[in-house]
This record gives sequence, structure tokens and C-alpha cells, in this order.
Amino acid sequence: MTAVWKRELRSYLKSPVGYVYLFLYLILIGTCFSVFNIGSYSSEVSYYFYFSCYVLILVIPILTMKLFPEERKNKTDQILITAPISITKMVLGKFFAAYTMFLISLVPSIFAVGFLYINGNVETGIMIGNYVGILLLGAAYIAIAMLMACITESQIIAFMLGFFTLLIFAICDILKSVINHAVVNKIVNVISVSTRFEKLAGGLFDFSTIFYFFSLTVVFLFLIVRIIDKRRWS
Repeated sequence: MTAVWKRELRSYLKSPVGYVYLFLYLILIGTCFSVFNIGSYSSEVSYYFYFSCYVLILVIPILTMKLFPEERKNKTDQILITAPISITKMVLGKFFAAYTMFLISLVPSIFAVGFLYINGNVETGIMIGNYVGILLLGAAYIAIAMLMACITESQIIAFMLGFFTLLIFAICDILKSVINHAVVNKIVNVISVSTRFEKLAGGLFDFSTIFYFFSLTVVFLFLIVRIIDKRRWS
């Protein structure tokens, strides 16, 4: 797993993909910080993290779109599948490489949020809740987008599938107010990430919310393993 993690992380740092991801994320989130916090003299840390949630919908698929399609297109996926490493470890290596890039992109937020914390009136519980929420959300989004990348040989299609799937998870709450049907409401309550993130962002550390994000990540990674394993024997 460590070898795959190092290889994928090195690939991010040697190709434009990693830098495009970092550039877009930092530019967009930096603009948000300048407008909603610096420009309006607000110390509300939630603006920064709420906006991050929607920026991730766009940039996470950029991060994951090369993890599987590039190998399938070059037929090098068969080498990995038959290598003396379990598929689970291979998938986890790729996941943690993408998650490492995600963590790197969060480093500047320490200075931004620290500035608000020192100069404003930011509650410690709220600040911690937002960080826990964004860390869990990022992991879930990466796993979901990885699954979308796993089912295609095209990086463009992988990006589009990842983007629209994450968008559905993020804005499905709107369906409740538009359709207002019992079945739809139940489905939305199960898959909605926005409602659960808001709980953490509000400083409410509910075990069921944390377990939801953890389970969502594990389920999608498991599905990736099953798809690749099936491909091995087909």
C-alpha cells in the first residue's frame, strides 16, 4: 500500500493534475476568504468552510480522474491487478495519495482560520467542528469520485461523473422542498451530506454523523475493490 501511495503522490507532484487542483482550490477558497471575511470584516469561520464544501465538488474530481482511467487506457492496470499486492491495498494506496493532496490544500486554511480565531470571536468548538467536518467530507468525496473514475477509461468522463455525483449528494436537500414526497424525503435523509456537515460545523459532535461519513467512505472504497476484483476474473 505504501508503494502505491508513494507512486501516486509522486505522480501528482510531477504532473499538472496536482497543481491544477491546488491552484483552483486555493484561488477559489482564497477569493471567498477575501470577500466574506476580510472584505466584510467578518470573523464568521463557517463562511470559509461552507464555501469549501462546494469548491470540493469541482476540484475533487480533478484529483481522482486520473487514478484509474489512465491505467486502463494504457493497459497498465493489468500489471497492478496481477501484482503481488491485494486489490484492497492498491485502492487504499490511491485513496490516501489523493487524500494527502487534499490535506496539503488545507494547510493554508490553518493561517486563515488562525487569523480569524486570534482577531475575531471564533468559538473553539465551532472551529474544531468545521475542521472535523471538512476532513470527513473530503474523504467521502474522494471515495465517491474514485468510484466514478473506476468505471471509465476516459478522464473527462471520470471528471464529469464525479462532479455530477458529488453535486447530487451535496444539493439533494433541495429535492425535499421541491418534490415533498415521503419516499424522496427518506432517500434524501439517507444520502444528504449537507445536513450532516452542518451539524458538525455547528459544533455538534454526533456519533451517527461521524459514522455516516466514515461508512460512506468505506462503502464506496469497497465497491471499487469489488469492481476491480470482478475485472480481474473477467
